[in-house]
Amino acid sequence: MKVPYFDVSRQHQKFSAEAHAAIEKVLKSGAFILGPAMNDFESEFAAYAGTRFALGVGSGTDALIFALKALGIKKGDEVIVPSFTFTSTALAVLHLGAIPVFADVQEHTFNLDPQSVLQAISEKTRAIIPVHLFGQCADMTALKAIAKKHKLFIVEDACQAHGALWNKVMAGALGHAGCFSFYPTKNLGGIGDGGMVTTSDEKAMKRILQYRNLGKGIKDTLVHDEIGWTSRLDSLQAAFLSIKLKFLDELNRERRAVAELYHKKLAGTPLALPREAAHACHVYHLYVVRVPQGKRDALKNHLAAEGIPSMVHYATPVHAQPVIKTHKTRKVKLPVTEKLRREVLTLPLFPGMTEAEVTAVVQSIKNFYA
Repeated sequence: MKVPYFDVSRQHQKFSAEAHAAIEKVLKSGAFILGPAMNDFESEFAAYAGTRFALGVGSGTDALIFALKALGIKKGDEVIVPSFTFTSTALAVLHLGAIPVFADVQEHTFNLDPQSVLQAISEKTRAIIPVHLFGQCADMTALKAIAKKHKLFIVEDACQAHGALWNKVMAGALGHAGCFSFYPTKNLGGIGDGGMVTTSDEKAMKRILQYRNLGKGIKDTLVHDEIGWTSRLDSLQAAFLSIKLKFLDELNRERRAVAELYHKKLAGTPLALPREAAHACHVYHLYVVRVPQGKRDALKNHLAAEGIPSMVHYATPVHAQPVIKTHKTRKVKLPVTEKLRREVLTLPLFPGMTEAEVTAVVQSIKNFYA
């Protein structure tokens, strides 16, 4: 049985008619940039996240850049980031001339290890970017305590964690700012690129309004008093996402249900399965297992031969990426990151995935070990 790695069309069937109607409304209005559709979506997303403000931008990477810049991160400042993540997290730091400092992650959650963060702090440290990787929040209780003690900003990289919770608080409302991507495969994915910054800091909000819109003044848009970008979430994306947001919790429950099937059916295999932390609600953007004894690539090839695609996140950690090596960085010891890069394998998981498809994946894995 062939199993797709991801099938976005299944979830869209739930709200296709509403989405088409919303898009048609925007088309008729002609308000394609900074229009009512985006204003509405920003208000809805802020209410969902539990923050005062939400600001639509062009991508999750831009969201990170703008959030850091709005909080005053500048050239020469150090920002602690995990190396076991997507490269955008560190690129945002480099875009500002700041220095990414790579810390290690916890083996069972894949998220920033607070003890490693403590080792990475220096007199130049100004911020921490916890990445809520694969759909589970980092240990925000410990990280917020560290940030408070050392007077550091926290910018959440929640690009994989729409709807995730830590101690019943939504991702994006746990730090000074939260950053989201609406890339199509995300839990709240659009039909193109897009991003969002959430914050309750009014000064930061006003700065981001200018950054995303060519540095134009807020009261007088004919005046440019910032060096800005052209990075605005367009109205068509906003209209689509506004409809999909209504279904996000339901879609996340479907992801959790698929993950639970995997948990049960893969129990007893040699694989190390993902774990949900005590204070977290995992929304399973990805279902990532660990394959021991150096067999990851062999299992991946076996699955592919049986019509089951899988992926590796992240075989080359950020600190080892060629682009990073050309810039000034710093890192502490990363033993868990080095271990994970050789073991992790991402299995198919998406809303609408059937139990028969999960069973096919599991059976192929069991055949490999048999």
